[in-house]
Amino acid sequence: MNHLTQWRLALATTTLLGLSACGGGGSDVSPAAVAKPATTFSGTAATGAAMAGATVSINCASGTGTATTAANGSYTKDITDVTLPCVLKATSSDGNMVLYSVTTPSTTGSSASTGQVANITPLTQLLVASLAGTDPATFFTNFSANAGTVTASNVSTAQTAVLTTLSNAGLDVSGLTDLLTGALVPATSSTGGNVYDQILDALKARLTASGTTLDALATTVAAASPAASTTTNSNNNVASLPASLLLKAADSNCSALRTGDYWVISPTMSGGISSQFASGSFDVASKTMTNLVGSSTVLSASSTSCRYLAADGVSDVVVSQAGVLMARVLTNGTYRLSVAIPKQTIAVSELAGTWNGLGFELNDAGTAYATDSFSATVGSTGIVSTVTACDGATSSSNCTTVSPSTSFSSNSTGGFDLTSTAVSDTWTDRVFAYRAGNGDMMLVEIAGNGSVSTWTQKRTLSQPAVGSLGAGNWTVRTSNSLVANALSNDTGYTVTAVDAGTGSVTRTVLVSPGGTDTYDQTIVLNNPRAGYNFRAATTATSAAGASVAVRERTSLNLRGMGVSVQSVPSFNAFQMGIDQP
Repeated sequence: MNHLTQWRLALATTTLLGLSACGGGGSDVSPAAVAKPATTFSGTAATGAAMAGATVSINCASGTGTATTAANGSYTKDITDVTLPCVLKATSSDGNMVLYSVTTPSTTGSSASTGQVANITPLTQLLVASLAGTDPATFFTNFSANAGTVTASNVSTAQTAVLTTLSNAGLDVSGLTDLLTGALVPATSSTGGNVYDQILDALKARLTASGTTLDALATTVAAASPAASTTTNSNNNVASLPASLLLKAADSNCSALRTGDYWVISPTMSGGISSQFASGSFDVASKTMTNLVGSSTVLSASSTSCRYLAADGVSDVVVSQAGVLMARVLTNGTYRLSVAIPKQTIAVSELAGTWNGLGFELNDAGTAYATDSFSATVGSTGIVSTVTACDGATSSSNCTTVSPSTSFSSNSTGGFDLTSTAVSDTWTDRVFAYRAGNGDMMLVEIAGNGSVSTWTQKRTLSQPAVGSLGAGNWTVRTSNSLVANALSNDTGYTVTAVDAGTGSVTRTVLVSPGGTDTYDQTIVLNNPRAGYNFRAATTATSAAGASVAVRERTSLNLRGMGVSVQSVPSFNAFQMGIDQP
């Protein structure tokens, strides 16, 4: 047969097939369905020791499955018709340990893959908490609604946050590169563990020594996550420690005072920028604090939780429930206000947002200090785009909005530099940031002339419920020459009335600590601007008929810190308060 004949036969065959396909009396049998490939899930479940016999539950955007771990904690499972991403849960054989992990779509954008590796460990538990901004168990249960949050970018951000937390806690995590897919060889009765496993052991030891549970740590990690802004953290103003401090040893008189390194800020009129702050530390075992009261002092607990007396017998130190220290320190015959905040690694990009501030600034003559207030908007690169600066803290203050030539940059020794490059006004202040357990941050800015400002993320205050209680606080007031008065003990209060129209809150307050006589005072929220509160000067009559002088005061609460700062015009003073436990 020649080639022409072959082509004609082929054409005829093709024509007949085409007619058959068009319904020309042919069979109506459908072609066989193409089998979809299975996705193989694998990894290792471990807590430091292998989780042998654990049940691994795999819950994907579509598709589910279960597996059982081997003696070395490894598991493998083939699941057909899977759509990524997935969340995984490992439940120990005795049911006492439950850990979570995730897998992500490929970086090419595919929602399916024939191979997925996911370790399931306490570290991946923290990663899921940071990724989700909520309890990992809730995230697992509601994964169909949450699957869209599991992207490669979000997972990478969550891993970085977890590793930074552990590093801030003093754990060496330099050997870890990937919590989900990194090599994990857990220790067994016959073999030792690898680097990943050793870090799990170190974390377990820290949890035991600090008295913190993994669940508590994960809750705090979730609260500090950006994802928590619409879940766990929307209204959380309770002062609490960050996850890194939860892993450090606590003092017996105050669980918020932890072993670690601190920035100590001690404003003074002379000496330049280097004399305004120092690097300090606290050691729980020896009760020794460095560079807060002299170069070193032993703190002795008072009869009140979270209050201490330095070794000089006169310098007072108190601690907020977020771990911020305030001290009235005797230095060269003069009492000064000092503040200490735990050291953390915080990037310039994390300062992005709008901030409120209240400060105590040296006048142009260099003779006295006065309060001022401001709001500032900071971009992700540290550039301050706008500042509304007010020459006081009251509603009658003269305020001006400007676009300053000012920006934040990381300082190689820690903290930040805040630099003005304006031709007529060049300066550099030092700024130290601290993030509390609820994810909120505070900044302390200090200038070379002792001018000090505290910053908090701007927000509109919500009215409290009638009947709610407010904690008492310790306060230290500084005069216009930076001389600090004695630590005072202000009483708590009960909210007795609110007025949504005016923003006012009526509080019943004890006339004196330990007494029974009370009087009412009125606070106006979001006055003079959003985030502040204002108390007008007045004379109140107590329940027992006594006359009580109420001084004007503008306050800025540092959310999540258990700290507030106030302007008290009648004393021309700057005041700081620490909530009592």
